[in-house]
Amino acid sequence: MRARTLLVLLAVAACLPAVAQEWSFSVPRMLLEVTPNPDASVTLDYTVEFHCNDGAHPIDVVDMGLPHNDWDISNMSASIDGAPLSGIKTSTYLKPPQYGVEVPVSPAIQPGETGTLKFQATMPNMVFQDTTNAALGSLQITPTWWGSQYVTGTTDLYIVVYLPDSVNLDEVLYRKVQFDQKLQLEGRKAVAWEFKGTRADGEHMVAVSFPKDWMERVVRQTAWGLAWKWWTENTGARILVGIGLLVAFSIWFFGLTGGTGTCLYIPLLVVLVILWAASPTLEALAIPILVLLWLVGGKALAKKKRSYLPPIESVAGGEIKRGLTAPEAAVILERPLGEVLTLAIFGMLKKGLVEMHQEDPLTVTVPQHYQVTRGARREVASKLGTVVRGYEQPFLDAIMAEPGEPVPELDLSKEMRNLVKVTAERMAGFDLERSKEYYNSIVYEAWKEARLIGDVEKRDDYVNENIGWLMLDPGYPRHFHSWRSSGYNYSPGWARGPSAPSAPAVTTGGRTTFGDVAASFAGWSENVAGRMASSMDPVSVGLVEGGVVNLGGMDKVGFEALESMAKSSGSSGGGGGGGGGCACACAGCACACACAGGGR
Repeated sequence: MRARTLLVLLAVAACLPAVAQEWSFSVPRMLLEVTPNPDASVTLDYTVEFHCNDGAHPIDVVDMGLPHNDWDISNMSASIDGAPLSGIKTSTYLKPPQYGVEVPVSPAIQPGETGTLKFQATMPNMVFQDTTNAALGSLQITPTWWGSQYVTGTTDLYIVVYLPDSVNLDEVLYRKVQFDQKLQLEGRKAVAWEFKGTRADGEHMVAVSFPKDWMERVVRQTAWGLAWKWWTENTGARILVGIGLLVAFSIWFFGLTGGTGTCLYIPLLVVLVILWAASPTLEALAIPILVLLWLVGGKALAKKKRSYLPPIESVAGGEIKRGLTAPEAAVILERPLGEVLTLAIFGMLKKGLVEMHQEDPLTVTVPQHYQVTRGARREVASKLGTVVRGYEQPFLDAIMAEPGEPVPELDLSKEMRNLVKVTAERMAGFDLERSKEYYNSIVYEAWKEARLIGDVEKRDDYVNENIGWLMLDPGYPRHFHSWRSSGYNYSPGWARGPSAPSAPAVTTGGRTTFGDVAASFAGWSENVAGRMASSMDPVSVGLVEGGVVNLGGMDKVGFEALESMAKSSGSSGGGGGGGGGCACACAGCACACACAGGGR
């Protein structure tokens, strides 16, 4: 009975999947001896003591990280406990920017056993010109290391750099990490570093500079070359820059397309990630290309935002549209919407349809006798000898709806769209270009007349009456400043509301006062228009679509195709599934001008 039970247990055990053994080892001691050669190469001699932990996978292969991938395996050799090893080949475990070879270990180091691996390799182009002293060569290196998931315990690590006996040790300099010893040996000299009780799962970078007069050559590298080397070998920096580039590209793309084109954006994003991950050169080239795209895209967006006038049934050679007000003329001249709104508000101030409650930020109120229906408002205005324009009625209603709210803070998008739409409708059947020339000539003549008036009171009356046309000149602030420098300060009497002082005051602090307004009308009006501009963007107002290219049609087709595929797959049968994954092969990180590591 016992025999039968034993046989059953053995049969069951034979049917169970074998438990995979993982590599697990300690490195009690490691020595790296580095010998620079006259041709700028170095000879690396490793002596590494491995202990295979109990229950772990036998150590039958060791990955040895190397500074770069310009090696020749014929210049490498290895042994285990004095027995030569063969079959060294490029590591399939270490991936760029980590480079190295794998050394088959035979016989393998079994669990619980210890073995000493010796490995030698000659690496070209390792001694560089010292960038701080033309008489020195420079070498920077770190011993290889292995993944933290494999290495246990601590390591006594030693690094020794050998130099010819002709070198004066007093002229040998360390970089970053100070020497622990300078050694006078028979026939040669050396500097050494000790890292006792350290971990063999990360870099231990050391650097040394020494007189190069005994060398035939050193690797010369410009500042640009050093920067490029750092770029190609510093994966972390490239990842951060890549993320920044993707963010910038995303902003540029959706800004240019007005938020459309998702179906094109996603494949582009995937392609860019693949290209940049595969090539540091392509990622670096993306920086100036993206800057250029931003400049071109910015100009295209700015041009589109300036062109907010809707299509007009203009008749070439037709009549000139006369009788437009200054704000309406500003619309057909496509002046910035902030300036158009400023002209509309100033026009209502001049006619008394609104009164200024506060000058900074500009806050206006509708007088009590105009706080009536639109029809009644026209009747009141007629009795007072003025006119309420059709486009002004919505502005007055909006101001009444939020009393005390500064004009720049009011949502006047709908009212501005109405002003632009009404103006465009009034232009139907007329010659748009001739009309633009006509209103530009009115502006020119207004300024010509204003300059000819010498009497201050008459000039004030003229400017008050024609302020809208004068402000249509893009250079009007310069003209007002010129007047001020000659002693004439224009004071807009129509801007004085119930709470405004009746005479100019002196500036007493950092805040603008009405005295500043009287002393510098141009500065105040520019400030008002600037505040208006922040909320009067043609895109946010709804006069033009965001972006230069609309890819909404592509999105529609793409999403319909995806929906169709989803429905199709949903109706088909499905089977069982399984799990899969990938393991991180190495935990080491890349280093510049140094041996890489992180292998098994």
